[in-house]
Amino acid sequence: MFNQTHVSAGVVATLTLSTLLTQATAAPLTVDAQKQQDLSITLYNQNLGLVRDVRALPPINEGQILYIRDVSHQIMGQTLQVENAGKILEQNLNNHLISVPALLNAYSGKMIQLARFNSVTGTETVSAARLLSADGNQALIEQNGHIETLPVNQQGWRFIFPTLPEGMQARPSLEIRSAGTTKASDAVLTYLTQGLSWQMDYALILNSTGDRLKLDGLATLNNHTGVDFRNTKVLLMAGQVNQTQAPMIRQKTVMLMAESMADSGAPQSFQDYQLYRLPQRASLLNGQTKQVSLISADHVKASKSYHYQFQVSPSLDRQILEQKPDINISFLNTQKEGLGFPLPAGTARVFSPDADGARHFIGSAAIANSSQGQKINLPIGKAFDLSIKQQQTQFKKTYDSYLTGYQLAISNSSDQAKTIEITANFHYDWKVNESNHPYDRVNASQLRWQVDVPADSQTSLTFTTELKKP
Repeated sequence: MFNQTHVSAGVVATLTLSTLLTQATAAPLTVDAQKQQDLSITLYNQNLGLVRDVRALPPINEGQILYIRDVSHQIMGQTLQVENAGKILEQNLNNHLISVPALLNAYSGKMIQLARFNSVTGTETVSAARLLSADGNQALIEQNGHIETLPVNQQGWRFIFPTLPEGMQARPSLEIRSAGTTKASDAVLTYLTQGLSWQMDYALILNSTGDRLKLDGLATLNNHTGVDFRNTKVLLMAGQVNQTQAPMIRQKTVMLMAESMADSGAPQSFQDYQLYRLPQRASLLNGQTKQVSLISADHVKASKSYHYQFQVSPSLDRQILEQKPDINISFLNTQKEGLGFPLPAGTARVFSPDADGARHFIGSAAIANSSQGQKINLPIGKAFDLSIKQQQTQFKKTYDSYLTGYQLAISNSSDQAKTIEITANFHYDWKVNESNHPYDRVNASQLRWQVDVPADSQTSLTFTTELKKP
């Protein structure tokens, strides 16, 4: 019994030692983009992206270190999640990148070599020196008992460093220590990163009568992460995301991406946002700006209108103002009107053909995030053939109010009759005493007229109001 117990203890000790030796001698694994099995990225409008990167891994020894390379240089390390790589004991973001300032700082107080090229003789001499410090473009060195200054970037001089300092590398990597796995697996890395973004640009072709348009929406994708994303599934998230809630966003979006990889085409509503997926895989290289067609509609009902607004002031105003009304292009985002799907926020540029069919740019405006059923209004410029001359015709103070009167002389020099929507804004309680055109009370602070102006003619709007003193 004693011998059996003794042998068992010896076996246990041997096995324990063997295990420790295996762990201690197991070489770190380096997993680069060549091991990539799948890749998908979700781009947000606000310099933010979500990366889901699948890498093939061999069996991992307990405690073995994995170096995951070819990740974003702007990765937000606190958002990293690793799946299918065993229990993660420790994870580090190695972002100490090699550069001249980094090398100079690392070798401060240490021996280096200086190489000097003599342009006259065509030879180079190398000598040893101690680098004392480096500040900007100047370095202090100790050589032959003397302390000298040396410009860092001076032509003809080179610094020669013995080795690469520990922990310094050419590109960022993730360092992961795992409890180990018994078989090969596909590890899933998910993280948020800065350096990815997208924006929407619309080209609207308005017909000559201004009642129909063609809409093309191009998504512009930007990659400034320092790494290439090749053959990737690309998703675009439209909406204002609060980045202070990054952990919650990450968990929800990870779930979404896992579920949506099999989906296609039309935008999806997700957590009060809209998600668009490109129909085919694409490569988005570092420093690249890529445009892809995202939305298209050929026959959208539209209308062109003219708008002018001004402030009714409780003070005497002797100015005569000459203004041009705004040109407004509007359309309703419904299937009946030719659209009927969410429009991400972006810049709309409007074009229209001339008599010969050549298209000309006639203005641009911002489109806000628009859901189905919303009306889109685009103020694209000022009308050339319409002008408004505004002046105050009456001002009188009473015990508890101000009596004001205005005249707006409207000229239309075009060969078509046009209607102008005129809005008066008030900061006081008000009522209209007289008006030569019918009007609508829009709300407590706005009054509105629709004034028809025949072709090549003039008309005027006159009205008086009473403003109650506060």
